[in-house]
Amino acid sequence: MFAPTRITAVIGVLFFAVLAFWPALDKEHKGPARVIDADTLEIAGERHRLYGVDAVEKDQICTRKDATTWPCGQEAVAALTAFLKGRTVNCDVWQGDTRDAQGRYISVCYSGADDLATWVAREGWAVADPNANRLYNDTSDARMAKFLRKGIWTGNFDPPAVWREAHG
Repeated sequence: MFAPTRITAVIGVLFFAVLAFWPALDKEHKGPARVIDADTLEIAGERHRLYGVDAVEKDQICTRKDATTWPCGQEAVAALTAFLKGRTVNCDVWQGDTRDAQGRYISVCYSGADDLATWVAREGWAVADPNANRLYNDTSDARMAKFLRKGIWTGNFDPPAVWREAHG
């Protein structure tokens, strides 16, 4: 007669214990961020690749309409660094623990209410990944930046994946 009550009580206690300690089991990726390049951040020694965009590489050079070159990769890093100055970044790792070939977490990162991948695309420093989940697809933001001729869209550039392949 008392066994079902005890089992229910034990299950209840275990449930609330797990619930209480769940945040300790889930590693938090939050704090000030160091910008590695316009789609890679470092928080507390862990690198996070922004999900849904591919930004110009730090050493990438772009060409303006008048055929002059400019360090678009360095300007992209400087713009994101300035945007994040004094702000806390919170990254949610995509699908639990997804990492790319370089060992970086694939993450959706925010600073306040700002989705950083969306910000990078909207400011014209990245091309969108058209295959990204529809909730995190920044194609329209990248197209708007292109229309407004912001960032890399002020002239010509190699898509970041093509540039990486050529410059290993």
